[in-house]
Amino acid sequence: MKDFIEALISMRKDNLIKFPKADLHNHAVFSCDRDYLSDNNIDIPKSEAVTDISSLINFARKYIKPLQNNIDGLTTLLNGTFEKCLSTGVKIVDTDIDYKICIQVFDYNIKNFIGFLNTFKYDGLKIRWIIDISRDSYKDEYENIIIDLINSRYFYGIDLTSTENIVSNKKFVNIYRVANSINMVTKVHAGEQLGADYVRQCILDFNPKQIQHGIRIIEDKNTMLLAKDKNIIFNICPTSNLILNYSPSIKDHPIKQMVDFGLNVTLGTDDILFFNSDINDEYLKLYKSKVLTAEQLDNIRKFSLTL
Repeated sequence: MKDFIEALISMRKDNLIKFPKADLHNHAVFSCDRDYLSDNNIDIPKSEAVTDISSLINFARKYIKPLQNNIDGLTTLLNGTFEKCLSTGVKIVDTDIDYKICIQVFDYNIKNFIGFLNTFKYDGLKIRWIIDISRDSYKDEYENIIIDLINSRYFYGIDLTSTENIVSNKKFVNIYRVANSINMVTKVHAGEQLGADYVRQCILDFNPKQIQHGIRIIEDKNTMLLAKDKNIIFNICPTSNLILNYSPSIKDHPIKQMVDFGLNVTLGTDDILFFNSDINDEYLKLYKSKVLTAEQLDNIRKFSLTL
């Protein structure tokens, strides 16, 4: 294959793998695959499937959270994630890591936490760690450790995750102020569960550089104009949106309207462990469903590699 466009047109995943890609929406402990876990003596029953946000939460609590709370389990999960990147042609990955791991596994010792993360180095893969801040489990007492992690300047960015909730935004304004002040890549999950009004509020409250998902922004043209004016990047995961019932189908996915409007978008995988869809699958699904052309998808791929 001479180029990515030709590889897409062939509709063969083995051809796509050969071309470099970035995955800017990836959760570190949820992005290996089940076969990798099985090979490492961690078996998850095939009957356990993710079909909505509730089943995703239950899956994570039952099988993954116990693993991430000890060094051996955490190491296995992270190795699996990065091996998956390497095997699918991902050259840059922005991967979210829960700040509470620093608390629960490393007893608030930031130096040891960073030292552990620094052991994950692979030829041909740039890993950019993002501090994952869950709205659901956040407590005010955690603000100091999060700000200390930000001020370490080791992490590439921050990301506000889990259940979208406009009332809770005020709890995180200072954290985003600190992160923006040192020019971190500030991300926020918004516009997946809640509508365009929430996307707008997050833009106003947090001044993020990137929005994870953000697909419901299409509900309001003024919010789309605001995002376009601020040059915000949307890191979109079509399979995740479909399985969690935030998009009716791949064919009708909002990414087409976002691209047509001129918004900056990239493709990501979100949680490969839950959705069984790697970065090549995301490109192929959009092409096969005629959502975007091969040229548009190649432009998205090239753009993501410049970030």
